[in-house]
Amino acid sequence: MMGLDIKYWNATVDYDVKRQVDRPENFAFLYKKVVFIGLHMVTNSDANETMARLEDNLEWVASNVEKYWNNIDAIFVMGYSRLLAEENAPFYDAMVTKKQTEWNDKLLVYARRASDSGMIRNVGGVENFLELKVGNEWPIMDVRVRTGGDGMAKLDYRDVMAVDDDDDGDDDDGEAA
Repeated sequence: MMGLDIKYWNATVDYDVKRQVDRPENFAFLYKKVVFIGLHMVTNSDANETMARLEDNLEWVASNVEKYWNNIDAIFVMGYSRLLAEENAPFYDAMVTKKQTEWNDKLLVYARRASDSGMIRNVGGVENFLELKVGNEWPIMDVRVRTGGDGMAKLDYRDVMAVDDDDDGDDDDGEAA
């Protein structure tokens, strides 16, 4: 994912992509009241390196949420591995704690690669904590994070080939990212 934001398109002129100093494969940017955070969520053969990576990833998420706190309605984390995998338990537990305490008024989404597309709502029984599974399917999914309206930000997705009467990108009471 290194340099992907500048190699294939020039959209990054619209927002500032930040990279984690010690793990430059991790990135973050703010777009329409959503902080998007990309993480290299992998397991290493060395358990200590795996734990160090999880700690760095959590620090990267927390620092970006703090940095953009007054300008966000949603936190959209993109990782590769399953959130509920045993090796990710320290990261998952910390995310649950953050969502239940400090981030309780923000939508929290963890998006990951999966065999089939789908969404798990209220992960671990935590309200407004979603796991978005992005499958290897055609057509790809169209994901929308709706912010700025009354109440909690919302996430939905649809088949990109479906005809939609409201294709302007917002839900008439807020922004869509």
